[in-house]
Amino acid sequence: MKQVTSKAITAEVYTSFVDTFFSDKRSLVMGAALQAVVVGAAWFDTGHPIYLVLLTTMLATALLRLRQAKAYHADQARVQHPDMESRVRWATRWENRYMALSAAGSMLIGLYAYVALRIASSEYSIISATTLVFATLPTVVGRLYGSQRLVSVIVISLLAPTALGAVFYGDPAHLMIALLCPPYVLLIQSLVRNIRSSVLDAIHGRWKNQEIAERFDVALNNMSHGLIMFDGDLRVLVANRTARRLFDIPAHINLEGRQFEAILRYGAQRGAFSRKQAQRLKSSLGAMILEGGSRRFTLNGDRHVEFRSNPRAFSGAVLTFDDITDRINAEKQMVNMARYDALTGLPNRSYFSTQIIERLRQQEREADCVLVMLDVDDFKHVNDTHGHALGDALLMAVAMRLKELRGERFMVSRQGGDEFMVFAPEVTDQTSAAKIAETLRSRLAGVYDLEGEQIHVTVSIGAVTSSVSNFDLTKMMVKADLALYRSKAGGKGIWSVFEDSMDAEYKRRQLIKTQLSKAIENEKLGVRYQPIADAKSGKLVACEALSRWNDADLGDVSPAEYIPLAEEMGMIGKVSRLVLKTAMRDCADWPESVNISINLSAIDFRRSRLMEEIDEALAVSGLSPSRVEIEVTETAVISNEQEMLCVLEQIRKRGIKISLDDFGTGYSSLSYLHRLPLDKVKIDRSFVEGIDSGKTPISLLRGVVNLCNTLGLEVTIEGVSSDAQIDLILATEGVSRIQGYALGPALPRSSILELAKHTLLPVSPARVETSLMTSAV
Repeated sequence: MKQVTSKAITAEVYTSFVDTFFSDKRSLVMGAALQAVVVGAAWFDTGHPIYLVLLTTMLATALLRLRQAKAYHADQARVQHPDMESRVRWATRWENRYMALSAAGSMLIGLYAYVALRIASSEYSIISATTLVFATLPTVVGRLYGSQRLVSVIVISLLAPTALGAVFYGDPAHLMIALLCPPYVLLIQSLVRNIRSSVLDAIHGRWKNQEIAERFDVALNNMSHGLIMFDGDLRVLVANRTARRLFDIPAHINLEGRQFEAILRYGAQRGAFSRKQAQRLKSSLGAMILEGGSRRFTLNGDRHVEFRSNPRAFSGAVLTFDDITDRINAEKQMVNMARYDALTGLPNRSYFSTQIIERLRQQEREADCVLVMLDVDDFKHVNDTHGHALGDALLMAVAMRLKELRGERFMVSRQGGDEFMVFAPEVTDQTSAAKIAETLRSRLAGVYDLEGEQIHVTVSIGAVTSSVSNFDLTKMMVKADLALYRSKAGGKGIWSVFEDSMDAEYKRRQLIKTQLSKAIENEKLGVRYQPIADAKSGKLVACEALSRWNDADLGDVSPAEYIPLAEEMGMIGKVSRLVLKTAMRDCADWPESVNISINLSAIDFRRSRLMEEIDEALAVSGLSPSRVEIEVTETAVISNEQEMLCVLEQIRKRGIKISLDDFGTGYSSLSYLHRLPLDKVKIDRSFVEGIDSGKTPISLLRGVVNLCNTLGLEVTIEGVSSDAQIDLILATEGVSRIQGYALGPALPRSSILELAKHTLLPVSPARVETSLMTSAV
């Protein structure tokens, strides 16, 4: 594409002008012949030899010009120009050469006029000379307007001798001719400038139009959408490449002037769409093209095209169309993302609610339906111990089993986390909820082989039944959730069907949450202390701080009830901070022989301010760190072992003792006993229960005690509830301390001062002997 700038046009046009100087050999030959005839006739008329000299010189000059033209074309074919400037320099050289011979030829004509007027005058010679001069001038304007310099040289060469001859001729008429020559030169030059300007403007306009056309063509054929312009008879005026691709029409086929129907027919033949679709396009788009509007069509099943028509002002229309397949697919994907869970592919909570409502509209009003809420037990433990990738794999495996149950009978959804929901839209009787819950439990529970790991899975389930006419999804979800809560509280791996009593429990739980929040903020929770006795001396050596709460409306609320709620509400940290502060302050008032043991949860160890709170409690109470023990459960360690190790090391550096609580339960691993910075181990009550009746072998307890002693750890036996159990434990070598209700209930701070004065475990040889005999039996 040419750049439309004045410099580019001047150079381009200039070289073209120079080329025209040498292009018309025929005119050159005819001009030379005409000059020879005219001058030859003057010689014949006057017999003066000067005309013969002029004739010979004119013919020689004409031959030289013909040779020059031939040389120009040969040089033009031979020389390659790397750029426009080189080409302009070459053209200038040839212009100068042309000007030299042209000036010579023009001068000879002018000399003929001078001779006819001054030297060898005759009526013929004067008339023929004047006519030849002024007949030549228009041809100069018509052929040589491209070079003002050349025109000036030739015109002056013609008129200067003529004017001089007219002056010497002497009569008024010829003097007038001489006087008119200079203005005539100016007139010629003005005409040449005007013609040159008009030609340049025309060329500029042509190139501009060409550039616009080329830009239009580039823009048209690089449009992302197809375009066809029609006249009033629906004949094609313009069609771009995208339009050709849609209709599968090759580039070599000219569409201009063809009917839209012919294009559709050709597209169907090429397989761009079926004949039936072509007919539908014809009937739907035919009227729309002229009237305007937009429509979408699906071609060949998976190709989506949107057509839009804009009528033109006078007649015809412009039809544009886009292949919107990617956009439609993206919209479908966005809809799927909004409706379905990305991990499992099951409907999410929002879309599942919509599906339930739509399904219930199709059911009989008196029919019953069941909503089930379930979650994977101890899923967090799977994530913590095996990683989130395997946790995700487990959720997908559970979802896969649920999908196998899906169909007319069940609708399935993932609600979030490890929680799923199942809806049975049509059941036969009130026992269906229990049957469905048991079916789900048995199908989902078991061993999952995931990435080389075998994971034993149980699920807790809550179900609720409702008639279609009374169905309220929000209320049903609350009731199913209450039933699920009952299952998890009942030991997990079981199912529960909603009962009205659960609603009362729910309301109590909500009331507890409300009152608990106020109690925590106002520091209304109390602390009680469970005695821990030395196994050898029987003296009180420590107390475990236990949180207690008495509410004016609720009365005494069990820690087993409000501690989980505090964790659920995210307020367990405030409870632990209150226990730390209160327990250390109370312990500072006790005898130095009595230490304080404080249990912290896994959540506490993840809090960034834990160490700051421990330091603050120590500073405010003035208690020596050596009198403080921090108890940590195995579950807390498992949740994030590396982070736990870091925090425990910081605690131990302060001189605080660390005890592993409830050892032997949950996910016990002997490796923790040497990996963790422990001082003591508290053996869980499950090793003690039944040792006095023989249901639990005492040898198991002694084996665990010996193991801990071998690792250099002090051993506390907790959960001791009877004198018989005390006797057996005292007979076990390696037990350092004993804790349990056999020593007394959890007491207020004031009672500990009195308790410290007494021996809690009166040990006698007879008592030990009796214990040994019982153990032997």
